[in-house]
Amino acid sequence: MAVQVASTLDDVKALVNDAISARQHLEVVGSGSKRGLGRAGNYHATIDVSGMAGIVDYQPEELVLTLRAGTPMSVVEAALAKAHQMLAFEVPDYSHLLGTGSAGTIGAGTIGGVIAGNLSGPRRLTKGAARDYLLGFEAVSGRGELFKSGGKVMKNVTGYDLSKLITGSFGTLAVMDEITLKTLPKPETSCSLIGQAADFADATKQIASVFATPHEPGAAAILPCSLAAAVGLPTGTGDACTYVIRLEGIAISIADRAAHLIAMTGGQTIEQTPSEALWADIRDVTLLDKKLGQDLGKYQDKKNIHDVWKISVPPADAAGVIGKISKNNDDITYFADWGGGLIWMTGGSAGLGQDIRNAVAELDSGFAMLIRDAGTASIPLPPLQPLNAPLLSLHKRVKAAFDPLGVLNFGRMHEDV
Repeated sequence: MAVQVASTLDDVKALVNDAISARQHLEVVGSGSKRGLGRAGNYHATIDVSGMAGIVDYQPEELVLTLRAGTPMSVVEAALAKAHQMLAFEVPDYSHLLGTGSAGTIGAGTIGGVIAGNLSGPRRLTKGAARDYLLGFEAVSGRGELFKSGGKVMKNVTGYDLSKLITGSFGTLAVMDEITLKTLPKPETSCSLIGQAADFADATKQIASVFATPHEPGAAAILPCSLAAAVGLPTGTGDACTYVIRLEGIAISIADRAAHLIAMTGGQTIEQTPSEALWADIRDVTLLDKKLGQDLGKYQDKKNIHDVWKISVPPADAAGVIGKISKNNDDITYFADWGGGLIWMTGGSAGLGQDIRNAVAELDSGFAMLIRDAGTASIPLPPLQPLNAPLLSLHKRVKAAFDPLGVLNFGRMHEDV
């Protein structure tokens, strides 16, 4: 497959128009770190946009960063660190899951890929997702048309909110270049509260009670006892779960808030350095590596790598979903982020994927995505949760509005879309 390099949106426009004339499908790739997300398409050529990189304008005092879509995350993180700022949606690194890099390297991937996937970490629970911080962008649609959306300030306007639409579209609607993001000051310090719960449902209830206080918890995760023990956290036995709640801010505030929450929950705290390491493992899903590496020994042998699923459900429904899945799958390993609303799960059963899809479908309000397809399933499953007829029709109409001939990443999210 031919690789065509684009360094500007004018280059992209010319390549898209050529593809329109030839009735061709194009794959859009930056670093390629997220190539394994979504469906594998049948493309005639690849547009390499990795050269569309660099910081265009950064005004820390205004909390605004403008950069090109191909800018590596290592460059983004370095610039933010120098100004003691951050991207509040806490960019995860799934390179170890997708086989595109070393685990724990935040430098994997580009900012364009992050926005295209709407990838958001633990702080998503309280600060919002990537789409909430995209102020504006420039792009070329699948029609070969240049367009802009938004600007460099947060404001209310009439018309379409294209920033929300383009984020999470997996490059199926347009090829982005200049992206403007809102940044936030980085917290001075942090710590984590560790508490015990009788089971997963009890953990979600205890987390909800903590979040109902004025003590400003910022993130919350739930680890079954076997996984908590694997990473050295205090834990119970049987169905018991360990919950982890992160506190961020200035030192004097954290000390006061932590003291109140310890008195309320009977839990204990871990200090900044081990807390940050734990949340990095939660964010990047390397918790699964640590647990399975301990249990299986040969986890890095590809023969022992299993499918990995990302399951989004209302936290109140999470325990029930896990219970339904575990009935036929006694070897699953999982943990939850977002206060129980995001479940990461893996296992060796050939029927695990279908059981996950069935459990989520019964809710009519969840979503299950196959992040790493290791061929565990007995029958092939689409990576993204299948849409009902009205939603699929809406997706097709949106795709037709931006890319009527299916030039860009055709079929990446759903078949024939």
